[in-house]
Amino acid sequence: MEVPGKLGIDVTKLVCLPCDIDGLQEPAYGFCQDCQEHLCETCYKHQRRARPFKNHALIDKDSMPMSLIMLPNISDNRANLCEKHQDKPPEFYCNDHKSVMCYVCATLEHKQCNVDYIPDVSENMSVELNGILQQMESLVIKCISNTENINKATQNLDQSHAKVVEDIKVLRKERNECLDRMETKILEEADIVVKNAKYKQETVKATSLEIMEELQCSYSSLNTLKEENKQNTLFIEMKNATKRLQILTDKEKQVIEANTADDCIQFTRNPSLIDGLKTLNNYGILSTRVHPSSDRALDLQYSHTVNVKSASDKKECNITGMVMIAPKKLIVADYNNNSIKLIDVENGSIIIEARMPSKTYEAIKLLGNTLAVTSVEEKCIQILSYNDTGLSLQRHITVSEACNGLAYCQNKFVFSSWKVGKLSILNLDGDVLNVFGSPSLFHGPLRVISSNDEKFLYVSDAMNGQNHKVMKIDFEGNVKNVFEEPGYEYPYGLQQLEDDTTLVTYRGSDTVLRLSSSLKRCEIVGLDKLNIYQPKALTYCDREHKLYVSCSTKKGQLNADIVKVFNQKWI
Repeated sequence: MEVPGKLGIDVTKLVCLPCDIDGLQEPAYGFCQDCQEHLCETCYKHQRRARPFKNHALIDKDSMPMSLIMLPNISDNRANLCEKHQDKPPEFYCNDHKSVMCYVCATLEHKQCNVDYIPDVSENMSVELNGILQQMESLVIKCISNTENINKATQNLDQSHAKVVEDIKVLRKERNECLDRMETKILEEADIVVKNAKYKQETVKATSLEIMEELQCSYSSLNTLKEENKQNTLFIEMKNATKRLQILTDKEKQVIEANTADDCIQFTRNPSLIDGLKTLNNYGILSTRVHPSSDRALDLQYSHTVNVKSASDKKECNITGMVMIAPKKLIVADYNNNSIKLIDVENGSIIIEARMPSKTYEAIKLLGNTLAVTSVEEKCIQILSYNDTGLSLQRHITVSEACNGLAYCQNKFVFSSWKVGKLSILNLDGDVLNVFGSPSLFHGPLRVISSNDEKFLYVSDAMNGQNHKVMKIDFEGNVKNVFEEPGYEYPYGLQQLEDDTTLVTYRGSDTVLRLSSSLKRCEIVGLDKLNIYQPKALTYCDREHKLYVSCSTKKGQLNADIVKVFNQKWI
């Protein structure tokens, strides 16, 4: 059908695009220039009235284009198209459904909704945009923190796995050592049994040979006298032989009775030794736990007090250094008595006590069964080996300054010199690698420890009642963080925990403080009930979750003559 004046174009082929999408073939009645679509009479009139479309430019049937309008190729920019109608741009926002859409969606699916025309509202979005950007930044920070925590958790898992493997091997080694001791003992017993039996057998053999030799002589003599028919002499020899024969008969009987010995030795195994292993279902028990974080409070509860005084001490104890070498074994450095003591903390008994040439200040554990001990007066670091029976000096490293605190990390020694205000880094041979020390950096560095990852050093610094601070520095002497607050006087001992927080004893304030890796205060529960005076050294057992603090028995006393034990947990 041709329509006059329209250049022969068949208008009936132009249909309403919104209706066509729904499967209806409604003839075009007009055209929307904004939507670039032909509309039927119903859609055309609705679009004139609908608030979202009231600003659209509509063209009536006589003026509308007589061909299908092709939209530009927008396949490369799908993000700016309607999700349902990917050939139409989103121009509207539904406040009820919180979604953007094209005019088709707005017309057909959101007629009763609170719909905004995007150009009308896009100019007033700065407040909302800032809020969204802040939320994004916050989430990014959380994700970064999660990533760091996961990296740390992975590292902790690897370290704990290595520790589990080590513990299992140690258990096997201890079992083998026990079996070796029992084997050595039973073999020694077997040697003794065989040796004794052979001795008895040799005694019987030797005595029997002696008797046989004497009897053969007497027997031969009697036969000779008989053949020569020397009756008188034969009679005398016969009577003597009879008497001697009785003696030899008794001798043979006695030696047999005294040296009766078995001619066979056998071994009967202890059935419980193997049966006990057969009845065991496993080698041990594996357990898991979540690695603590610094945002969890630390709960300390008093357990008991360990007496560190020995009968040979001539002065009051002053425990200035401590280190755990096993879950129930504690090494302490007694400054006043020039001694190193190995203490069983469960029953409070002193296993080993070794007198040192001069005052000992710090004791730390090295690899294997070795210790490093600082000597203030002799200006040296002494390397000792230890076991349950004693301590022995392996070597000593001479240093240029009086040595107070000591750390071992990155296969190096780091020691602090309190009086001269220096921190020195040495290799294991004692060669100086670096020295930090200036009035602007340290005043009196007393103790030093390394972070768990061995990337940083923590130093307690105090001199002449001033500059009470804890510092975090790298191995080049660059200060990363500092903690210094009024009320916390004379920082002394330092100890890192599993959550990478650091415990600091404040000798002048009778307290313990917990600091994060950036030296911010972290919570300790039960701190007001610790009742510690003049706390100095401290050490921690991560297997039994126990904290050990050397302190004074009464307020105002300077010597740390006892060690208090605290049970620890995170809450």
